[in-house]
Amino acid sequence: MSIIGIDLGGTTFKVSIVDNNGKLQNALERDTQQHDPPEQLIQRLADAAREVAGDQKIDALGIGVPGPIRPDSGVCVFAPNLNGWTEFPVADLLKEQLGFPVFAINDANAAALGEAHFGAGRDTHSMLMLTLGTGVGSGIVQQGKLLNGFSGRGAELGHISLKYDAPTGTAGNFGTLESECGRDAIITRALRLLADGHDSVIPELCNYEYSELTPLHISEAAEKKDAIALQVWDDTAAILAAGIVNTVYTVDVERVVIGGGVSAAGKVLFDPLRRAVLARTSHYKFDVNQIVPAELANDAGIIGAAVWAKEQLNK
Repeated sequence: MSIIGIDLGGTTFKVSIVDNNGKLQNALERDTQQHDPPEQLIQRLADAAREVAGDQKIDALGIGVPGPIRPDSGVCVFAPNLNGWTEFPVADLLKEQLGFPVFAINDANAAALGEAHFGAGRDTHSMLMLTLGTGVGSGIVQQGKLLNGFSGRGAELGHISLKYDAPTGTAGNFGTLESECGRDAIITRALRLLADGHDSVIPELCNYEYSELTPLHISEAAEKKDAIALQVWDDTAAILAAGIVNTVYTVDVERVVIGGGVSAAGKVLFDPLRRAVLARTSHYKFDVNQIVPAELANDAGIIGAAVWAKEQLNK
């Protein structure tokens, strides 16, 4: 069986055949050109899929989309970074272009499926996947199957509320995990501490251009035992731990897999995160060594999209 996966992002998209071992074949990457009319983007996606397929017969295609998806219909409810993708029938339009079945899935759910089948969660009963980047994406996989919920938008951990009196988040909820642990929140946390006048190597690491400050600079400072940087990661880990523990108590996952650009912070994030989760689960006995980094890096989404397509085809 030959399955194509697409990982569609706001900046680029990646297309590849994904074999039965989760390996990519004939992979290519193209600019998304997110502001173009949606019909043009669909055409570029279809053209790239044909290029990847070559002379091979393709059985199905799975596409991970950066927005909520109705899994049964393949309609994108809303993709904030793509022009015109509101109630957009992405699966049907690609099927019309390509002539074989197409199945759409949320990009974070796709990454979760990829890690569950071929990455850091492949030997587990169940896992929670968190992608920490500009936002916080998530997915839960139990016994190899994605937990979608009633409307297909289940396991949106980034939008759970952790602070009842905080500003509204991107999905309309208040004090969300995403608004507290996303990229911008981490940077803002550092800038607030720097504004208090404490000594830090962070300004030097970003060449005193605070508009260029990234979580990577903060993690580099933390590795140098910078007090402000360590505080930023401790505070971020404490909030992230609350979200993880809420899920552990609700769904009883075996493993927590963390990916995305922010996860590159490494030990300065994972060590305080494990301590914070342990403090909240001391009687529950959750094994905090099961909080691990993702393994598939940028390939998780494309692999998971192909896994999703294969599952839907075999229903």
